[in-house]
Amino acid sequence: MSLGIRCILLVALLAGGWLTPHSASAAYTAAQVAKAEARWMEASGWVLAKRRANRSWQENLDPALSGLVGHEEGVFTTSLGQLEAKQSAAQSGWCRVIACLLDSLQVDEKDTVAVTMTGSFPGLNLAVLLTLEAGGIPYRCISSLGASTFGANDSTFNWPLVEGWLRQRRLLRTGSLAITPGGSGDRLNGHDLDAMRAAEEALRPHKASLHPASIQQAVELRRELLGPRPSLSLLVNVGGSHPVLGGNDFGRQMPGGLLGEGASSPAQAGDEAGTVGVMQLYWQEGLPILHFSDIVRLAREWGLPAPPQEAASPAELVKDCQRPRAKPAQKPVTKGKRKP
Repeated sequence: MSLGIRCILLVALLAGGWLTPHSASAAYTAAQVAKAEARWMEASGWVLAKRRANRSWQENLDPALSGLVGHEEGVFTTSLGQLEAKQSAAQSGWCRVIACLLDSLQVDEKDTVAVTMTGSFPGLNLAVLLTLEAGGIPYRCISSLGASTFGANDSTFNWPLVEGWLRQRRLLRTGSLAITPGGSGDRLNGHDLDAMRAAEEALRPHKASLHPASIQQAVELRRELLGPRPSLSLLVNVGGSHPVLGGNDFGRQMPGGLLGEGASSPAQAGDEAGTVGVMQLYWQEGLPILHFSDIVRLAREWGLPAPPQEAASPAELVKDCQRPRAKPAQKPVTKGKRKP
């Protein structure tokens, strides 16, 4: 994969049948995409059934019956979130969008994708992992327990629990290499003792959990597990994990989409407030990054209903995306000044 792809700017999807071949090396067949979407729907139904059984699901917050929208308040809530964004993330059409973007970047089974995610958008988390698995694309995923409001933010509905449910059903083959507490400092700073005990209980069943002592260590641990730049072809990030976005302006100023043009590299401040995050470090090394934030805007650009009335996205609404045009490379700014 060309390093110049990192400077692609994500554009709105163009008209045309989405399964129309646009590259002789397209990784995804119609059958693989159908498999990803079918597994997403099965996973959504299974999560809904489990949440109905444990009485953690609120129908008034989830009219699409996805099972993937959480509470306004929950023990693992780390920040404020937008209900419309959580609803918009909980639909099957994201599998089609992700497959199309991976094809546009020529990512296939010979590549390895790094994935970082929080509990904020469980519907998009599922779409990313299930689409990669349907295409046979290896990935290394690090996730965190914390979630913004209306995400998977409670002891009865959180991301480690969802992964466990789907492993039992063999709907998820790989999942997270490790899960961290998340939130401020990646250690749920500001939460009370009851929340910390609940987090310990939620993380215990997972095969590996990380408990970094500082935000710097949280960044280092993720980099070590995700691997060096030469071993990766893409970073996909869902949500706003502190170690991934960092403590400086870089992560906060990044719009959702493919990162590259317009990104600056703020000066390092030498403390937690200025910590350079995983996303910026990989970006500086030339790794293409697909960043899922500002979900309502992205859904509308890609032709998905925002919010949806059904968990299954209407097939005719998602259009084909052609290979994005390459933009001139922009060097990172190293003196803390932004481009005018």
